Amino acid sequence: MTVQTAFRILRLTPSSSQKELVTSYRRMVKRYHPDYNAERKEWSHNAMTKINLAYELVRIHLQNGNGTSATSEHQAADAAAGSRSSAPPHQQFQDDVSEGFSQAPAEDPAFVALFDRAADSVLTGIYTYYQYGLQNVYLRHEGVRRFRYRSAVKRVQDGVHQLQELEHYATSELHRTQLNVFTGFALAFLQSMRIERYHEAGSARADNAAYRRYSSGSAALDQVIRAELFHELDDSPPPGGSAAGLKVGYHELMAVLVKHSSSDWIAEAVVKLHLLEMFTRVRALRAQK
Repeated sequence: MTVQTAFRILRLTPSSSQKELVTSYRRMVKRYHPDYNAERKEWSHNAMTKINLAYELVRIHLQNGNGTSATSEHQAADAAAGSRSSAPPHQQFQDDVSEGFSQAPAEDPAFVALFDRAADSVLTGIYTYYQYGLQNVYLRHEGVRRFRYRSAVKRVQDGVHQLQELEHYATSELHRTQLNVFTGFALAFLQSMRIERYHEAGSARADNAAYRRYSSGSAALDQVIRAELFHELDDSPPPGGSAAGLKVGYHELMAVLVKHSSSDWIAEAVVKLHLLEMFTRVRALRAQK
C-alpha cells in the first residue's frame, strides 16, 4: 500500500494533521471494527487490516515531517473547537473524558474510538432520561414518556455492555483505571434509573420524613449531573456550584440512613449515594484532562 492510497482510505489529504489522522481513524474504527459487525466478521476484519495499515503509513509519514506545519495544526484545532457548537449535547463532556484516555504513554486510537462509541450510548441514554424528566417516577408511565424511558434504559444498558467488553482492549494502567471509573458511573446510573418506587400518600410519618430527605438529596444530585453533562437542559446551576450541590445531596441522602434507619427508603438512598460517589470520580477524571 502506498502513502497516497493510505490517505485515500482514511479520507485525508497530504496536508492533514496528526489530530485529523487520529480523528479519522477513530471514526472508521467505530464503523468497521469486528465488534460492531457481528454478521460480517470476515469483511470487517479485512477492512480493519487495511485501515490499520493505512493509519501506520500516514502516522509515520507525518512524524517524519512530511505533514502539516504548526500553523495548520492550530487551524485544525480551531476547526474542531468551532464544530463543537453543532455536536451532540454531551459532546464536550465526552471529549473531556476521552482526552483523559489520551494521556496514556502510548495512546491506542482503536481503544479510544471504541470507548467513544460506548460512552456516546451511555450519555445519549442519560440525556433522554433528563430531557423527558424521567427521574420523576410518576412520569415514566405516561404516553410517549413510557417509550422514552425504555429507550433511555436500553441505551445506557447497551453502553455498559460495550464498556465491559473493552476491558481486554485496555493495554495501559491509565486506560484500565479510567475505563473502570466511567464504567462504574454508567452502572451506578443504570441502577438509579431502574428505581421504580414512589411515595404513597398516607405513609407513616417516619417514611414521610425519610422521603423528603431522599427526594431533596436525589434532586440535588440530578441537578449537578444535568448541569455538568448537559448544561442546556438546566438553566439554573446548583447554588454555590457543583461541589456545593453534591455536598447537599450527600448530606440529605446520608440523613435517610442515619436519622431514618427504620424507614423503607434505605435501599434507594444507598443506590443514590453510590451514584454520587461514582459521579464524583468521573468529575475527577474529567479534571485530569
